[in-house]
Amino acid sequence: MSSSSSSSNSSAGKESDSFVLGASAGADKTLLWRRCNAVTVDAKARSLLNRLRQVGRDLFLPVGYPDSVAEGYLEYQFYDSLQGLCTYLRGVVSTSAVLVAAGVGDAEATAMSAAMTWAIRDGFGMIGGLFFSYKASPHFDAHVKEFRLLADVFNDIGLTLDLALPILLTLTAPSWISVLPSPYLLLTSLSTLCKVFCGICAGATKGNITDHFAISGNRADVNAKENTQETLVSLMGMIMGVGLAKWLHCLEKKDDTSALGDKLMTDTQYISWTIFMILTVIHIWANYVGIQRLQLRTLNGARAKVLLQQLIENCSDWVMRDITDDDDAARRRTIERCEKMIKNPRQINESLWSSLLEMLWKGDIHLGIRLRDVAKITANRSPIYGGDGVKRLGNNKWSSSAWQLYLNDEFGHENFVIFIDEKTILVLMKVGAGDVDELKAFIHAHILHRCIERGTDASHRILLRRSHKITECLFEKGKIGIDLHSILSHAGWDMSRLYLGFSPWRCEWTNKDD
Repeated sequence: MSSSSSSSNSSAGKESDSFVLGASAGADKTLLWRRCNAVTVDAKARSLLNRLRQVGRDLFLPVGYPDSVAEGYLEYQFYDSLQGLCTYLRGVVSTSAVLVAAGVGDAEATAMSAAMTWAIRDGFGMIGGLFFSYKASPHFDAHVKEFRLLADVFNDIGLTLDLALPILLTLTAPSWISVLPSPYLLLTSLSTLCKVFCGICAGATKGNITDHFAISGNRADVNAKENTQETLVSLMGMIMGVGLAKWLHCLEKKDDTSALGDKLMTDTQYISWTIFMILTVIHIWANYVGIQRLQLRTLNGARAKVLLQQLIENCSDWVMRDITDDDDAARRRTIERCEKMIKNPRQINESLWSSLLEMLWKGDIHLGIRLRDVAKITANRSPIYGGDGVKRLGNNKWSSSAWQLYLNDEFGHENFVIFIDEKTILVLMKVGAGDVDELKAFIHAHILHRCIERGTDASHRILLRRSHKITECLFEKGKIGIDLHSILSHAGWDMSRLYLGFSPWRCEWTNKDD
């Protein structure tokens, strides 16, 4: 077969190459193959769309997404962006109310009075923020989800106070309010204080949430992409906010204030409140759902109780069972069941409100109590180990030998000591106690507390010894025991840092004769 080249065909106005692939002698036709360099319109559109999609991915998502971040990242960011957009729009609605209450548009209002009011308001917020940080900072790491939720609750209260300013200032103030600063200064200071609390809570928890999602050592990248997402949300909120503000301003011009009468609000204010409340409901819903999508891998008190609830119940059954302490078979079966009860972080979802209540109220288990507080409590009520475990000194006070007996008999090789005061469990940590010791003391205290809750005729001494024995089996791998700390780590929990609710107090002592 012979071959020859042919000139390009330009009738279609496109660059092309044509080839005549030879034909056999005497053939009437030749086969023409044409290669076109032109790209169709559909192909160009697809190429542009793919390019824009890649730019958006590189701009707003961490490098290597989704493998470079923890599960649930996109869902959380979606709800977080939605609640941020609602906050921005509500800020537009409430800011106009603050300016009206401050006297914008009022010929009698002076710039100096407004500046002084705003300076005092900001100073009040700073002082309140310092006090709030002092009281709340020990709890931020342990209650990330709770404080993230509280941040927006504080913000909701502050924005609501801002929007209500014009209405509240028109009401007749009670007589006792005369001893306080001006109502406007008082209300705006409270609003500022709430916003400062919001900023502290949100800022303190942001780092932990970033660490949770940055599973590939890409903390800086995850943080940077969150900032770009917030910028996009702010731009969207700005555009929508300008339109909303113009619309409300047009409605305000149509209001007939002379016909207001006994009504507290104009028609425009009713519309503003309706929009504000709808956005607030969406904001609260999006914030709660987004936080629930956070499956944190760190263990705090609330998550640990949900995770170990079945284990604690199972161990308390063994403690209260009427068997001898040497029944290794029953203990082994109990430990084997406990090992199968461990769940991964995606299967645990603690109650945020219960966790908040536990943070404010310690309940019957006090973790990391000070030695002097233990001494006060045990001065009159704690038993000395005797035959049945309830013998007391004649003067109802512990001697030095009694303390040595208690501390060395049961807890001599541990880095913690547990005391029982009726239904209250007191846990004292020794100097040198680490995360494993805290986890062990946490489980031991809850097993003991569960036994006392269920009620038993056994003495506290027997409950203490048996609960200690089953707890040791959870942390000493061997014929009967397991290594619970390693099992939790293999299940996906971050055991390098525990936030179980222990105070920083640590104690040490030496044995002396009376």
